Amino acid sequence: MNVRETAKNASVAFLAQGVSMLLSVIQSLIVPKLLGVAEYGYWQLFIFYIGYVGFFHFGLNDGVYLIKGGESRKQIDRSSVRSQFAFSLVFETLIALCVVIVSMSIELVPDRRFVAVCAAIFLVIQNAASYLMYVLQAMNETRLSSYSTIVARFSFLILLGLLISIGSSTFRPFVVAYIASVVLQLAYCIWHCQDILSASFSGWTIAAKESVESIRVGSKLMLANIASQLILGVLRLAIDAKWGVETFGKLSLSLSLVNFFLAFVTQAAMVLFPALRQSNEEEVRSFYMHARDVLGLAFPAIYLLYFPMVWLLIRWLPAYADSLRYFAYLIPICVFDSKMNITCTTLFKVRRQENLLLRINIATTVFCAVIVAIGVFMIGSVELSVASATLAIMMRSFISEGFVASELGVKQDDVSVCEFALTFAFVSLALLASPIIASFCYALLYSFFLIMHRRQVGELFAALRLNRQ
Repeated sequence: MNVRETAKNASVAFLAQGVSMLLSVIQSLIVPKLLGVAEYGYWQLFIFYIGYVGFFHFGLNDGVYLIKGGESRKQIDRSSVRSQFAFSLVFETLIALCVVIVSMSIELVPDRRFVAVCAAIFLVIQNAASYLMYVLQAMNETRLSSYSTIVARFSFLILLGLLISIGSSTFRPFVVAYIASVVLQLAYCIWHCQDILSASFSGWTIAAKESVESIRVGSKLMLANIASQLILGVLRLAIDAKWGVETFGKLSLSLSLVNFFLAFVTQAAMVLFPALRQSNEEEVRSFYMHARDVLGLAFPAIYLLYFPMVWLLIRWLPAYADSLRYFAYLIPICVFDSKMNITCTTLFKVRRQENLLLRINIATTVFCAVIVAIGVFMIGSVELSVASATLAIMMRSFISEGFVASELGVKQDDVSVCEFALTFAFVSLALLASPIIASFCYALLYSFFLIMHRRQVGELFAALRLNRQ
């Protein structure tokens, strides 16, 4: 693996996705300020629904990504990619029409029907853009893929400014603006894939055959990703069913902040896949050991950001002050899900172990569904339910690390165990102590954690100096 080239691509992806995350955070702070709690709840319901539109390409995008991963633009079969894109577009349009017909036929509150219809429209546009983004990532052109996300975010920010200027206080114009921003993202991707989309069409028979093969390969990865999303999805569904759209909207504010960070990490992790696909076993093993140690030592510092973030959010959105208590339970997801995506999920894909990833994610989702159902419907506690979902994600990360370490013949260290201890200490301090005392005590604990693992810290700095030479 070309470490310098990969680091260069990663730095560009981090920069691009960092800008995107910043704009997304601004968006998440402005929208609830403009909308009432109920209107914001419907806005979050739309965001929640569209989070699962990726299910409806049935793994075709993931299959193209896995099969073509590591091929350059010169090497990739353009006719095959173009033909599968056409097949996907027609197939998903038919699915969207079915969703629209069903939502119009059954009895729904008008606002929920509007959300369902818009989600169906979004399904076609987003999956088309996602397909082209996956192709760009497979060709190791991750910068273009990341920039397409920035196009969508900036576009929505501009449209958001227009909605603010006219004083819009209902969620519907925001939904339309969001869809329009993704249309522009799709246009950007089409522009940069002109040579591929202008290639000869193989015919519907060959296109269908190749698409089915891509679905066969990618469906397991797609299902694994959907199962991963459902870990928190079952929590949101249960809370909406039990306490209604307002409580759902309040919880969704904290989840939105977490999801923006995870989107940033996930996009940055995309850089690693095509590079590692071209690497030998020793390089993969070396990557895992260094990535595991860097993330294990650095990511717990994220907890230090909790206290100033909550202080600012309470002053900006006082109506959501009580709901930000959930954020203390959710912020550990940033640590453990990010580590899972960068190390374990990436290596499962590189080693073509989608079956194992799928089994782990399904088991975690089932476990989460059971404990969330107990917390919501039997005990009636939102906080217990949120904490249970976070614990499920932490356990998934720990178990996945065990599988990867065993496959690579790498010895597990005690950093992961200490991460768990730091996390439980942080949550306890955040809930029981004043912000100043809690932040001071956690800073001391984190410093002690780094001192305990000073050998690993020294080895990592030595490795960084070596790579620069």
